[in-house]
Amino acid sequence: MTDRGRLTRMDEYPRHQIPGTFDSVDSDSVHWNDGFYFTLGDEQSGATLFAAIRLYPNTDVMDGFACVTVDGRQHNLRWSRRLRPGIDDIAVGPLALEILDPLRTLRLTCADNDFGISFDLTWEALHDPYLEDRIVRYAGGRKVYDRTNYDQCCAVTGSITVDGRTLDVTPATWVGVRDHSWGMGRTGGASSPAIAPDASRDPRRGFAMRQWTMIRMPDRVMFWQFHLQADGSFDPLETVVIPLDVSQPSWSYVAADAQADRVDGLPRAARSRVTFTRPDGTVDRFELTPVGSPVYLQGGGYHDGFTDRLGRGVYRGDNHGEGEVWDVTHPVDVGDPGGWFRQRPDAWAEHFATCVNLDDPADRGFGHLECVLAP
Repeated sequence: MTDRGRLTRMDEYPRHQIPGTFDSVDSDSVHWNDGFYFTLGDEQSGATLFAAIRLYPNTDVMDGFACVTVDGRQHNLRWSRRLRPGIDDIAVGPLALEILDPLRTLRLTCADNDFGISFDLTWEALHDPYLEDRIVRYAGGRKVYDRTNYDQCCAVTGSITVDGRTLDVTPATWVGVRDHSWGMGRTGGASSPAIAPDASRDPRRGFAMRQWTMIRMPDRVMFWQFHLQADGSFDPLETVVIPLDVSQPSWSYVAADAQADRVDGLPRAARSRVTFTRPDGTVDRFELTPVGSPVYLQGGGYHDGFTDRLGRGVYRGDNHGEGEVWDVTHPVDVGDPGGWFRQRPDAWAEHFATCVNLDDPADRGFGHLECVLAP
């Protein structure tokens, strides 16, 4: 008998790209996924929220997480459910997303639960989304990565409650950054033991410094991502400057340099300085200083997260939830009472940070900074 698939609400729209329905994708990879990633930081208190919801059509899983860091403690909530038949609902456990106006306004909520995290947040776009360069990677002749992302800086309003404490979120001191990505990547899906290990060099692990940054400045949003290699070259390097005045065009820098000061010699940046060259040769210098404590996305299921250490996109039953609280006051040593956290050699973590133009200190912003240093 032929499997006819399942109709979804999206099938009403004339946007099909394969002969099948929106219930399936044109790939059999367990690593194919589609979802949303939200980050939010407060320059005043240093509090942060990192959250996501993601669909894995080929493992029949939807999962999501929320990590709230405040006063040196990272509160984690992770949830997973069977994707079908509820594929039309962008909701897992207490987490839910409403697309109020595509590419402009979204509402992200987390209902009361046993893990002490809840929120109701409306995300209003400050600019049109920035579509990153599509990345396709092969290893040993096998495709291992094929992914598309778009990013957007947002004004966020609402509230977050964690461990009985309520934080009021307003654009006065809070900055939101969101990402929507889809394709085949390392965001989820356990590796199959039937696949031979990659004997070639992994290009994502050869860098001396990685940055992924989106900053709200007074009159513009700046995005960049790069891998600074050990020989001083940048591979890749992608930048865009998006004026908040919609009548002005976006533009990109053409060259960069970067350095970072470590915290006590550890793989954590106390501050970093980046130098960018404009197309006309003008040089812009910025200093970024983290605010608050680092956020470890293993608390959201990345890097073999979840307490079973199987990572995201893995079936754990029709409805599974878990969470805990970590002490993240030390630069790299995480206090985990459960004992399952495993620190990576590069201490991969996320921050929010201030950004100051070294040639014009009044030109100052705040936003998401991922700065990863080689050990």
